[in-house]
Amino acid sequence: MADMNYWTRRVDRRAALRGAGLAAAGIAGAALIGCGGSDDEAAPAGTAAAGGGATATATAAAAADAPKSGGTAVFASIEPRSLDPHFDVFRTIGPSYDNLMRFSKDLTTFHPDLAEALPEQPDDLTYVFKLRKGVKFHNVEPANGREFVASDVKYSIERQSTDEAGVFQHAYYFKDKLESIETPDDYTVVFKTKQPYAPFMSYIGNPWTVMVNRETVEKWGDLTEHVVGTGPFIFKEWQKEVRITLVRNPDYWVPELPYLDGIEYLISIDPDTNATLYIDKKIMQYDAGQAQLKRVQDARGADSSYYKQPLQFWRQFRMSPTEEAFKYEDYAGTVDDSAKHFADIRVREAIVRGVDKQAVLDLVYNGDGLITHGPILPQFENWTLKEELAGHDPQKSRELLAAAGVADLRGPMMWASTSPQSDQIGEVIKQQLAEIGVTTDLEPMELAAYYNKTYKYRYMFSHHVPLNNPEPDENLSSYFGRNSTYFKHYNPEIFDMVDKQASTVDFEERKQIVQDVQKKIVLDFPISFMFTTNTHKFVDQRLKNYAPSLDGYEHRPYDPSDATQQMWLDT
Repeated sequence: MADMNYWTRRVDRRAALRGAGLAAAGIAGAALIGCGGSDDEAAPAGTAAAGGGATATATAAAAADAPKSGGTAVFASIEPRSLDPHFDVFRTIGPSYDNLMRFSKDLTTFHPDLAEALPEQPDDLTYVFKLRKGVKFHNVEPANGREFVASDVKYSIERQSTDEAGVFQHAYYFKDKLESIETPDDYTVVFKTKQPYAPFMSYIGNPWTVMVNRETVEKWGDLTEHVVGTGPFIFKEWQKEVRITLVRNPDYWVPELPYLDGIEYLISIDPDTNATLYIDKKIMQYDAGQAQLKRVQDARGADSSYYKQPLQFWRQFRMSPTEEAFKYEDYAGTVDDSAKHFADIRVREAIVRGVDKQAVLDLVYNGDGLITHGPILPQFENWTLKEELAGHDPQKSRELLAAAGVADLRGPMMWASTSPQSDQIGEVIKQQLAEIGVTTDLEPMELAAYYNKTYKYRYMFSHHVPLNNPEPDENLSSYFGRNSTYFKHYNPEIFDMVDKQASTVDFEERKQIVQDVQKKIVLDFPISFMFTTNTHKFVDQRLKNYAPSLDGYEHRPYDPSDATQQMWLDT
């Protein structure tokens, strides 16, 4: 099957998608079995990979058996920073929550979740959602199984839109974008945007935009260690550094589902350990990198389904944001004095051109991946830049540094040391920058410590693994917009272009703006956009109807809109 493009089979319903959602996203579909990603350091063990331009191959046919009830599916996961879904959506809590809408697993369409249907849109600024009746929060304290109603939607969206750095990092989805959220009755929610807002539906359907329980927040002060949603699995226990356990929700709003009695996540960050767990049949799905691929193929290739896809989690090399980047916000004192050099575009360009990203990909991953040319990954074909504008040129780097009067640039380079490959990347970049006269002191860090530092912008150099998304606004606004969250780069012209693409509902016009702003960003040299690697996904054939999303942050590995796509175990 040829790659599917939403624009070739768009739903003709002004009430559903005009100026929003997939009509804005223009997502290029993936080649799927049977048919031929907010910024984060480490792809959680077992997460789904990105869609678009992917290849997928099954090593065994899907079972035609009728689904069975019972059993516990076991996966591996890294330790979450928090259980708060508005801060961290590692897969461990995804099955406990629902959205108003969800993307289909192939990212080509929306389907209703807690909403009954796609929203009505009487005009370009208004979205009217009708909610399912009888949906209940989990029957645990303090919600005690009360009904989910429209005021819960209003509360959840307003909470997510709280602009508190390092706490609600996706405030930019809706903050300053919404004129109002009205709840005329318990089953109707009316959103009004301030102006046409192309990403609205994509953000409503995003894995971060889940519906939370007000009473739980009020009782505990936050959701750091407490989970109460409306989803098919109830949170039972978090044994830190050991496991997270979920159990079946007997009152789930889809009758007779889920089939599973529970889901268990073993806390394990080491790729080799996780490979062993999969080989020993102690977990049911494993994403292998190059280092583990042959071992897992040899041991489990015959009794696993296999997929190869480019990851949404990719590699960047960053320089510290300059003081200029913080003039429009209060981040006094967060930038090291040594970062003052980066206010000079010649220095930034020299650093970017000093990094040979193809060499890093080849040396560390045997070339198993795709070079990236800008802020949007190549698998999102409607939006990505297709040419290199900031290629490797060490001679030009040396000339630029000399012209800028920088003779001895030295500083630490930090990263989250989550794998041997991440450490190797640091070594290779250190050698490359040394060739242009830049000295880096290597500072590998434990993941949590790295997060605490990078999201306060306290670094000089960093190589980082952010998440790329099918919605272009998320890749632009969160890094280069005026209210950016994960990186700060000050350029009002770029701010204006990012704003313009978000308010442009015509697809072709928006596509051109997205291309233009990416070129502007690349040629302002804030970051070296490097590459994405491929993931090699193995799924135990005991786990039936495993339906991972192609969005790396969507962690419900099943489709709640289709009972035939609900996971079950053949034990």
